[in-house]
Amino acid sequence: MKKILFISFFILNLLGHSYGQVSCEDYKIVSIFDIPPTPQTPGGNYFLLLLTLDADNLNNIDIYANLFFTNDLGDTISIPTGPSSTLPRYASDTILYILKLNSTSSNQDFPENFKGKLVIVHITQLICEVDYSNVLLSTNNANTDSEITIFPNPFVNFIRIESDKLIRSILVVGYDGRTVDKSYPKAYSHQINMEKLSMGVYSVVVQFENGETGIYKVIKI
Repeated sequence: MKKILFISFFILNLLGHSYGQVSCEDYKIVSIFDIPPTPQTPGGNYFLLLLTLDADNLNNIDIYANLFFTNDLGDTISIPTGPSSTLPRYASDTILYILKLNSTSSNQDFPENFKGKLVIVHITQLICEVDYSNVLLSTNNANTDSEITIFPNPFVNFIRIESDKLIRSILVVGYDGRTVDKSYPKAYSHQINMEKLSMGVYSVVVQFENGETGIYKVIKI
């Protein structure tokens, strides 16, 4: 009996070490964008977080977590997303999250001169804290201008994206934060078929090879 228990304990430990967990140092915040008020979010206070990894972690099975921001005083400035938020697993993954500021006031933007941490609480209770500061940076806005053209807008079935910058990836996100289309064109132009999507407002997140990111609103009619 003792021998069986010892073997079982050994196997469980072996499996745990084989799969492992993501290294907290691998998480990287790509950008944060304020979301202007919309008919679905009239009170504002929402912002987009783009999160990726510096290195692939194919052995990681701990891919769900609760995410929120805390400032350098330890105050929670955003409402936790809940424990079912999917985490990136590959360096090529850029996951978009919609978070809401923890504020009783309306139409607030992500704090300027913020210095604090993104807290990632995995379902295994592993806690990662990713340092983030925009003291020397300006928080991007979802309506940022860039050298890019998206047409037609409004559209019926297709949109075409053209830019003088090389496009690395394109995410199309619904108002609920769900990614409905993902592509990696590695080109200066790209066409997306969106005929199966419902009418409404979508965010198009474009990442360029030079590291810049832009978010643009499109409307399907």
